[in-house]
Amino acid sequence: MTTSLPPPSPKNEMQPSPANIHLMQLTTAYWTSRCLHVVAELGLADHLSDEPQSTESLAKATGTNAGSLYRVLRLLASVGVFEWHNGTWRHTEASRFLRSDNPGSLRDYIRMLGLPVFWSAFEDLYHSLRTGEAAFAKKHLEGVFAYLAAHPEESRIFDAAMTSKSHRDIAAILPSYDFFRFPVIADIAGGRGHLLRAILKTSPKLQGILFDQPHVVATVVPDKGEKLVVMGGDFFNDPLPMADAYLLMNIIHDWADAESIKILSGIRRDMPRHACVLIIETVVPETPGPHLSKELDIAMMALPGGKERTREEYADLAAKCGFRLKQVVQTMSPYSILELVAL
Repeated sequence: MTTSLPPPSPKNEMQPSPANIHLMQLTTAYWTSRCLHVVAELGLADHLSDEPQSTESLAKATGTNAGSLYRVLRLLASVGVFEWHNGTWRHTEASRFLRSDNPGSLRDYIRMLGLPVFWSAFEDLYHSLRTGEAAFAKKHLEGVFAYLAAHPEESRIFDAAMTSKSHRDIAAILPSYDFFRFPVIADIAGGRGHLLRAILKTSPKLQGILFDQPHVVATVVPDKGEKLVVMGGDFFNDPLPMADAYLLMNIIHDWADAESIKILSGIRRDMPRHACVLIIETVVPETPGPHLSKELDIAMMALPGGKERTREEYADLAAKCGFRLKQVVQTMSPYSILELVAL
């Protein structure tokens, strides 16, 4: 007589490990991101006031299907964006940053990343890996900045996104460095001049020069009493203004080394010998682990074709343009201020 043995118990290795679960979460993370893009585009957070609202009410306000909207909001609520309570939706701290009237609103920034033309660039990331070129250029050979110049609505969203992002970053940058020792500061490719104008507000004696493409600065008007000069031009081809310090915030990371060298060499050519250049970017740490710079680096590879850099890479870039990297100043954010002086 044989005795039957009980079936073997599942082996531990057959159970999902934390690493297995983590990898699955990374694989599906873009589903949640895409829901966030759509909700930001709809302006749903603007329709949800301090009073909780039903799914049906929000669907009517946004012109969406109530059943589908509920499912999207349910996923967002699972990660802390909106809250489902007693049959209605209400804001969380995170969802309030989707409101257009929030001083720290991220709605425009999220809308920008969700624009079809930007979203589709990441579909073509293989193109960057195979060629070293921007994924964006696979469908748009003119590149991201020429594309925006030719598409006013997407350009408007991009500009609004950069504005909202800069307001958040400036609060951490201003107290980290003595900008006020420079009589004249030029903000190169400074957009609407948010950083420069924040510096001028804290020290009215300073003179500021905002330099960017003519269509970017066309509507910038100095405030009463503000010592701001607005100049339209192309930093690749036109003479740059004379100043004691040159700001480059979120500019060098847009470009590969060849273009970055051309930008910095142009400044070195036109600046007074005593002047310095202040590059404000994330600096890739040498240590492993998460850091905003490593995420931005992939966005730069996919969209404009630029890159985030380590301290050593910035020092090497500076030396090729007649500069020395004098110091790297940390801020209360992932951004650093890299001070370059003439060799």
